[in-house]
Amino acid sequence: MDLILFGVGLSVIFIILLPLSFYLKGKKLRTVEDLLEHGNRYYSLNTFMALHGLLHYGSVFLFDWYAKRYNLLSDRNKVPAHVSRLFKVYFVIFMLCAPLMFSSVLFE
Repeated sequence: MDLILFGVGLSVIFIILLPLSFYLKGKKLRTVEDLLEHGNRYYSLNTFMALHGLLHYGSVFLFDWYAKRYNLLSDRNKVPAHVSRLFKVYFVIFMLCAPLMFSSVLFE
């Protein structure tokens, strides 16, 4: 059972999240950085930072308290709805997939 959970989580990462991350890194991440960070591109430098940025902006779009913490609460309304929806989907899929993989270690 534990190997099945790990395999499902890993396959979701490689089949869904990895292509979605490369899609979002292309243009969408730069658009969000231009609007929210006023042109400073911290997360679109390389792939590792882009993955971190996708989770960061996904949580900014999902949670008001998180956006308020980084002073992005008023600026996040400038981002188009279809772009913010993709970041939210990425965040939710990742947060469902990571515990699935790590739970396989706990139930061994």
